[in-house]
Amino acid sequence: MRTFQFFDNAGGMNLRANDLTLRNGEAEAIVNLHATTHGSWSSNNVGYIHINSTPLSSGATITSLYPYKNLLGQTFLMAVCGDKLYQFNESTGAATLLYSGLTPDRTMNFVTFQGLLIGCNGADNPIKWDGLDSVGLLENWPPDVFGIDAGKPALSEIYANRLIFAGDASNPSLVYISELENAENFEPSYWSDSPGAIQISPGDGEKITGLKTLFLPLLNEEVLVIFKERSTYVLSGSDVDTFAVQKMSDEFGAVSHRSIVLVGNELMFLSPEGITALSTATAQGNVTTLFLSNAIKAQIENLNRSQLGQSFAIHLRNRQEVWWFVADGSAIQNQTVLIYNYGINRIWSKRQGIVAACGCTFNGKLYTGNYQGIVQQQLKGNSYNGQPVHWLYRTGFLDFDTPRQRKRIKDIQLYLKQISEVNVTVNMVWNLRRGSQNQQSRTVSLTPDSASTVYNQTTYGADYYNRAGSACFSLIPAGSGQYFQMELTGNEADRPVEIEGWTITVLDGGTR
Repeated sequence: MRTFQFFDNAGGMNLRANDLTLRNGEAEAIVNLHATTHGSWSSNNVGYIHINSTPLSSGATITSLYPYKNLLGQTFLMAVCGDKLYQFNESTGAATLLYSGLTPDRTMNFVTFQGLLIGCNGADNPIKWDGLDSVGLLENWPPDVFGIDAGKPALSEIYANRLIFAGDASNPSLVYISELENAENFEPSYWSDSPGAIQISPGDGEKITGLKTLFLPLLNEEVLVIFKERSTYVLSGSDVDTFAVQKMSDEFGAVSHRSIVLVGNELMFLSPEGITALSTATAQGNVTTLFLSNAIKAQIENLNRSQLGQSFAIHLRNRQEVWWFVADGSAIQNQTVLIYNYGINRIWSKRQGIVAACGCTFNGKLYTGNYQGIVQQQLKGNSYNGQPVHWLYRTGFLDFDTPRQRKRIKDIQLYLKQISEVNVTVNMVWNLRRGSQNQQSRTVSLTPDSASTVYNQTTYGADYYNRAGSACFSLIPAGSGQYFQMELTGNEADRPVEIEGWTITVLDGGTR
């Protein structure tokens, strides 16, 4: 008789391993659960609420959310929905219309430059707002740049105290660079130090998909990383005399501007091959490439390639997580969230049931905009706006260190933290037989009790007792075999669970 402990389940999802090679602590699937620092998984506060009861712009898609702070220190949550720009009150759900007449259903990419909010969407001239006066068009656009007919930029970034534009459909390889500390002059002249524009490998059949500033410790300076669809470039320098472009890679690019996030010394982004990072966290300070999503390669391969351009990422610093919102399978909307926890072993999990076209953090809270004009506050409560949250944790097939030895299980001790009255279904199968006809299930019901040890429930195959802060269930599965898999799942509103771990006591040989 041997007992195996599973209390440090901090390996995350590993979809690259086969049925038999997952390590203890790794999982086949982790859905709608978040990792705790001590190896548990919890569904507490994974829900969301609707902030506004009346949809914006008659229920059109909210294509952009952005946190803006002006020179007076005033903060605003900006929202673009349909053809309108709103100032959104996250406390009351009220929306103040600031501007209309935008091309509908276009993603507006914003930056804040010297206190000025600037937005571009690839279909209209860029707009500006100072948080006080009316929203207006960016002055002097389009500029005359060496005879090039400047179009409508879709991407924006700040680099070297200059406003950077790109993503102009009529000039897909062009990067527009403003005058120093002047967002409204892009024309090169004797009086201006603006270079106007720089071509990034024109004629290669690729368009610019993203821009992001990155600090290089070795050089003690910033560079502008320019992503195309399948290649990456770096713009260095700070003025007309020193600007220079170098190719970094012709093997990977970014699928969208919004899928790029800066996390410390790493620039993380979604490429066609998966989630990748450019890191300067090396002893030499040079840039290295890291492929972050190897463990979930099967999930990456299942993404809807035609919708990758709509994906977006959000960095949750307080949780040490990055969330990528993506369209999975045949979906045409973002309805899966791939979560990378860089604070706990760089592990992966995912969320489902969240449908979002855009999102941002504002005043320490995560907000998303859906496809019906509703702003949602995420990580709020234990339901999806009143609907159940379906959570799941599935182990690999365990061989208990004797893969060829037939065995049976004396008992499973399942430990749950007492945070709510919740029902947990435990599904179990032997020997790779995944079909439901081969599955045996037990449902255990946790009733929080302040007593230190109270035997208050005994049912066939499941004994249950409470102890201070935790509850323990004893399960006895039928059958025997070489390999054993367990799945924990639930589907309730306002009844969160925290799985602290389990032990499995194995008897070698015999059948049941």
